[in-house]
Amino acid sequence: MLNYAAEQKLFLVTRPSVQNHLLLERLNQEIKIPVVVLNVKKPMMFYASEKSIFIYDTDAASSKSNKVWPKLLAESQSSIRICLLNCSRALSVYEKSIWHRFDTILPDDSTPGSLVNAIKSMMQNKHENNANAYLQIAPEQTYGDKKSGNLTVREYEILHELCKGESNARIAQSFFISENTVRTHLYNIFKKISVNNRIQAVNWVNNQLVNYINLPTTQ
Repeated sequence: MLNYAAEQKLFLVTRPSVQNHLLLERLNQEIKIPVVVLNVKKPMMFYASEKSIFIYDTDAASSKSNKVWPKLLAESQSSIRICLLNCSRALSVYEKSIWHRFDTILPDDSTPGSLVNAIKSMMQNKHENNANAYLQIAPEQTYGDKKSGNLTVREYEILHELCKGESNARIAQSFFISENTVRTHLYNIFKKISVNNRIQAVNWVNNQLVNYINLPTTQ
């Protein structure tokens, strides 16, 4: 278990690589706070002051990492600033549900300079102006509670396709399952989130998770 004092720190959660070593050197040169590197494949509980910054490399993360790190952050009880790095696409419904909040998101074509500028903005307690750079969960929703419906990963995936307007047949084809299985998933989803039809399910998503469409463009 990591235990850090109240000093402001920058946590960079990524995988070991030559490229990330060079990034670390640049951060150490330009960011005037200690930088702590955590292996994204080895999630662990950590403590940090509320002034600290958490940079999560989505490109380096596995599906397992994506399940564990957001939960650890939610349990840390620290209002640290969060930046999602190297996002190659819009977040899915499931990803929106597990990342309770973040301050900035940077696409995979962002330069190291863009990351440095984003970090400096967060150090000054500023937010990016681009509305698409935020993920906000409804105030009453918390990780894994009854408000979120306790949906499984597959159910979130089905719900994501539903929000795209896909038919049962298309959903079945996408996941290599039968239409009967899709109908079973939809029945369970509707029951868990207390809705009666597709339209209500889509409205539930829009009400619970602020709609996230496009990644912000690199400056």
